[in-house]
Order: sequence, then structure tokens, then C-alpha cells
Amino acid sequence: MTRRAAWLLVSVGLLAAMLAATAPVAAAHPSTPATLTYHFTDCSGPVGTPEWFDAVKQPGGAAALHLVDGRGIFVAVQAIDVQTGAVLFTTPGFEHNQLPTVACLLTHPVTHAKQSVIGLIAPID
Repeated sequence: MTRRAAWLLVSVGLLAAMLAATAPVAAAHPSTPATLTYHFTDCSGPVGTPEWFDAVKQPGGAAALHLVDGRGIFVAVQAIDVQTGAVLFTTPGFEHNQLPTVACLLTHPVTHAKQSVIGLIAPID
């Protein structure tokens, strides 16, 4: 299996898991604009990790966000509320995949809550 195919398989699997895990919660929130832009800052991770990036969440996209610059897709696997320390969502067992993750800060564009978000950037070749 090629590296690109492996990334795609992991991304699709994580997206499906996030859809299943967040569907009841998402239904409880009021409707939002068709497209939301998320501004991630203070990012750290493997070599080549951007210090910051913007990503766009598509309707029904769960935790997969398209990087605005077109370099890839950010798949969030965990989010924590910075003020309370509450885990907002997590992908159980993800740490066993040994994939390089990116950690960033985010001010949520709808709730304005400060969050610490961990995920991976799947490149688009």
C-alpha cells in the first residue's frame, strides 16, 4: 500500500469514526453558516508543521477540515476546552496508530471558546 493510500485510508476511517461519535451532539446545536473557517495557532508537531494555518469545515465534514492553502486536510482527533480542561471529543485508540500529530490552539469560530486541538494533516498529492 502506498503512503498516499495509507493516509487516505486513515483519514476516511477517522472521519467515519468522528461522524458516528459526534452526530448526536451536532444535532443539538443550531444551524451554522455553510462554511466555517478555523484559525489554528501556536502549532507544534513533526518537521514541516506550520506555526499556524486556516482550515475550512464543510457541512457534514465532522472533524475533517480542508486547509485553505490547499496543502491537505486536518483531521482533528481530540479537542480540549482550555479554560475548564474538559475533553470535548477524542478518538479512542488513535494513539496506537503511531501517526505524527499536530497540536494547536484554536478559538472556536462559533462559540469563541479557547481549545487545544490535536490532529493530523493528511497531505493532498
